[in-house]
Amino acid sequence: MNYFNENPDLVLTFDKVVDWQRVVPLVCGPEANVADTVATWRELLSVAGEYIGTEIAGRAKQVDEIGVIRDGGRVATSEPMNENLRGLADLGFVGLALPEAHGGSGLPIVLNSLGVAMIARACAATMVEFGIGYAEPAAMIVRFGTEEQKRRWVPGVLRGATKGAVAMTEPQAGSDVGNVQTSARQEGDHWCLVGRKQFISAGNGDFVIVLARSQAGSSGLDGLSLFIVPREGDNYVVERAEHKFPIRGSTTCSLVFESSRAELLGEAGGGWKEILTFMNESRIAIGLQGLGIAEAAHEKAARYAAMRKQMGLPIREHPMVAEMLLDMETTIAGLRAIATEASTLQDVVTHSKDESATRQLRELTPLVKWYGSEEVVRVCRSALQIFGGYGVVTEYEIERHMRDVLILPIYEGTSQIQSLMAVRDLMRVILRHPASLLRGGPTPMLGRARFGGDFAAARGTLVGSLRGLIAGMARRGGLALVRGRRQPTEDEIRPFMLHAERITETLAHLHVARSLLEQAARVPERRAVADRAARRARIVAKRNAEAIASGDGGVFARVDEWARERATPSR
Repeated sequence: MNYFNENPDLVLTFDKVVDWQRVVPLVCGPEANVADTVATWRELLSVAGEYIGTEIAGRAKQVDEIGVIRDGGRVATSEPMNENLRGLADLGFVGLALPEAHGGSGLPIVLNSLGVAMIARACAATMVEFGIGYAEPAAMIVRFGTEEQKRRWVPGVLRGATKGAVAMTEPQAGSDVGNVQTSARQEGDHWCLVGRKQFISAGNGDFVIVLARSQAGSSGLDGLSLFIVPREGDNYVVERAEHKFPIRGSTTCSLVFESSRAELLGEAGGGWKEILTFMNESRIAIGLQGLGIAEAAHEKAARYAAMRKQMGLPIREHPMVAEMLLDMETTIAGLRAIATEASTLQDVVTHSKDESATRQLRELTPLVKWYGSEEVVRVCRSALQIFGGYGVVTEYEIERHMRDVLILPIYEGTSQIQSLMAVRDLMRVILRHPASLLRGGPTPMLGRARFGGDFAAARGTLVGSLRGLIAGMARRGGLALVRGRRQPTEDEIRPFMLHAERITETLAHLHVARSLLEQAARVPERRAVADRAARRARIVAKRNAEAIASGDGGVFARVDEWARERATPSR
């Protein structure tokens, strides 16, 4: 099928939701004809949708079954995977959002995002190899590289002839980026890297962009730099490809650097700031991957529920199954709404100095990753249940979606890391402006939303929970703390950290409801799903508020006990 033309929700998003009047002048200049430009972009997605929905989707089962080639120490991608990647390169998808001056198409990030979700729907493993092996390395070199580096690496990547990767994670430094141990020392006109990297997606390519410690004696996030490390001549070793059950067709490698020759990418010591851009883009990309997987699972489940009869009726006519299908539809529409909003903000931030857009993007990014992971796991679990016994049979492919989805809450920052990010940012906003909890709040984006009913009830419930947590903080740390005169201690913020994921879940559902309600104000077809999202936000907010109000349940006592054990010298 054509993954664009035959996807009503995606077509509606393109035609009526995306604010092309804002995006086109930003990306193409104020003189661009918006209608003609958008018509051209629509045709591009239609052509891509045909290729992705037939060729890539048609090879997905084979990509999964073959997995990664391991032959006498050699690690390689399968031929069906290579066909997918060649086809995407031929379509120009690798450089879709890169500037034309560097061989790209110069198209909007939001347009690219709509295409990436289609790829993920067809084959989640292909989406990873495409994004991490080609699109992201090219973008990073264009963004931070010298003119010579751009000339050397980018054209081959855009053609699909050169494959890269981005290596940040280490055996002892996953989410703790400040614990990176891989070191770089300068020797004459080049750098030498020593260390190991683990869980590197697409790590069997021709080069890798590595985050390493370039300043001797530095610690934490200081003294880190990015390097381009070519593989040519066994400059570094692809030690192994992990055996894993999700995204089997994508290579996940361990890399060893032993005085590996490297060249600096970007500014010496600027590695954290530079890799942060990649991390934030990747987190939105994981939300898009979740969107694609959810659509694939829902489409199969909806078709099966219409065909499968039990007790004389198609099972979709049984209320419990019908509710499951509606819930899946709501998640998909909501995830597309906030992912599209975030991608549009990426375009605004890229092409302007809009500080408001930067703050909004920062607020949405961890929520897109969290919702696009955790809620999509629920979608796939429901799809599996609708299929019953057939759901665990490989022939029906639902089990592949169930396997693939389980990587989403883990990589590119776990769901718990996203929650900590979201809640620490929220705390900064509240402590800087405590009165926001008296004026609707808890953030400017949510506070400006003028919707009543379930949305207002959900927002009010969250604000009530936050007031309770802030009041507890004031009792422990005094009014000076909540007036922003000093930073809270780790002990004082423990209740926030304990309930971070509950707060994040409520925030995510509130933003989904807000985004869909804003769409419904312009697009009447969105009204029903927006109302369902708002109702769900109210239910989620109430459940989480009750859990937050119930206290810590002995968690802090146990944490303190473990801390004492750690501090007591062993005999």
